[in-house]
Amino acid sequence: MGFLGMLMQVIRVGVILSATMAAAAIAFPIALPECPDICGKVKIPYPYGTTEGCYLNDTAIFGYYFINCTTNTNGQPQPMIGNLNVTSISMEGEIDIQIYNSIDCYEESGRSLPKKTPTLNLPSFTVSATKNKFVAVGCDTYAYLNGYLNDQPFTIGCLSYCQNISNVVNGTCSGIGCCEIQIPEGLKNVDFTAYSFNGNHTKVWDFNPCSFAFIVQEDKFNFSSGYLTSLRNNLTLPMVLDWTIGNETCKVAQNKANYICGANTTCSDLNNGSGYRCKCKDGYEGNPYLEQGCQGIYSIYLQIYKTKIKERNTITIF
Repeated sequence: MGFLGMLMQVIRVGVILSATMAAAAIAFPIALPECPDICGKVKIPYPYGTTEGCYLNDTAIFGYYFINCTTNTNGQPQPMIGNLNVTSISMEGEIDIQIYNSIDCYEESGRSLPKKTPTLNLPSFTVSATKNKFVAVGCDTYAYLNGYLNDQPFTIGCLSYCQNISNVVNGTCSGIGCCEIQIPEGLKNVDFTAYSFNGNHTKVWDFNPCSFAFIVQEDKFNFSSGYLTSLRNNLTLPMVLDWTIGNETCKVAQNKANYICGANTTCSDLNNGSGYRCKCKDGYEGNPYLEQGCQGIYSIYLQIYKTKIKERNTITIF
């Protein structure tokens, strides 16, 4: 291969690398035109939005898509749903939030302190069964998780007991100081409460004055015996909610004028049959909930490649 051939080969490689990096750097729009797409550090993709006209607000579609971009105690923007802090919204159908911890504490005398019983009354969201677990922590503790499953009342619970902190094993939630249970798919409108099994924690008060119960993101909680006391300072913990569009299946929604999936998308139903989700087809990227949100990455790559080739063809060889 002569010098000119080698040079052209190098140019081709450079073109491919440049095109690849340029395609990867493309920022696809995630919000409606002229709408804010971020609150603090959290991206806000449509159908969610922070101002009127920027979120899905069709009374014929069941759901809640308004994000309140408020200011936290540090003076920084904070997205919220109701009274819950939002930490992430994914177009794959998940919202990360901070949920309150149920705390049931006692004085050394056995006198009960005010109890906290969190509720999550957001009917258009379900608790992620794959990302969360229900946990109770304490050595004189039981807890209930109540909610609605398939529109019927549902309750589960667990018991955690121990007489000495030396029996507690870090990293395990087998019922000694900590118990955990899986959450069924489709659970919504939940509340949960921690209780004292013997009534007042007096037998374990020196190392565990409180009972705790919470829903928590599974990969962000690893039990430690220190939590028997320190969890009273954790007012909130991370958890994941599942979200969908409406409460109809794809088959029903696709025949209606307010079907929201844009061009170059596919529609999928939830296993529990409540609502649908949109996804860009293979070869496309972007926000599938925008009318033209899914853009072909291959066509973009080809256009960038052609442009780079045209630029290189102007090179003069001396």
